[in-house]
Amino acid sequence: MTRVLIAGDWHLGTYSPPAQARLAVRFLEETGDAGHRIVLNGDIFEGLFEPAARAERAHPELSALITAMAAAGVLTRIEGNHDPGAGARSLVLEHGGLGRVLVTHGHLVDPVHDSSVGNFGDGISRRFGHLSLVRGAARMAEAVVAGAMAGPVDRLYRRRCLALVERERCVLGVFGHNHRRHLAAGDPYANAGCLRHARLEYLVLDAAGASLHEFTASNASGGVRAAS
Repeated sequence: MTRVLIAGDWHLGTYSPPAQARLAVRFLEETGDAGHRIVLNGDIFEGLFEPAARAERAHPELSALITAMAAAGVLTRIEGNHDPGAGARSLVLEHGGLGRVLVTHGHLVDPVHDSSVGNFGDGISRRFGHLSLVRGAARMAEAVVAGAMAGPVDRLYRRRCLALVERERCVLGVFGHNHRRHLAAGDPYANAGCLRHARLEYLVLDAAGASLHEFTASNASGGVRAAS
């Protein structure tokens, strides 16, 4: 079967370190050269704190590569909450060994995103996110959620994700959104991870099943199959 690589949560914008965009470009180039199929699972460009078009213009090489690969039929984009409208809400893949695999960003079932507080925060970020003070406040709020509230929020998020997997009659769901990669034998919930500093995390679906991997500058040109 064609190897499918699923990656997301790159959050590339005008404020991103140039090295991160270069890493993403090398990842896609090696993916294309190897003949793999890639699914970008939401939040590729930062469209919350600034217009998505501006974020894409800040990384013209990556934007052009994504467009070209999508036109060639080897790349599919899924929308996230930071890049709404970038693609479909979800994708179902037929895996010869596993069965039906759902790929979706996950923000639509996030208990924080799906709340009055979350909607208010999104509205402020979209309107005033160009201000460093607003971006700083948003990061502090995310840190609070990732800290003291992480356990309860993650458990509720997981339950909602699993309900979505069951509703779509799939055996596995590959999500993103909370930036915490996860894969365990027999667990129908998986998370492909994110672009974290100098490490691009991703999930592979191939004849062997599902597995987590990472791509860094040190293993570039050594294949997009380096184990995490």
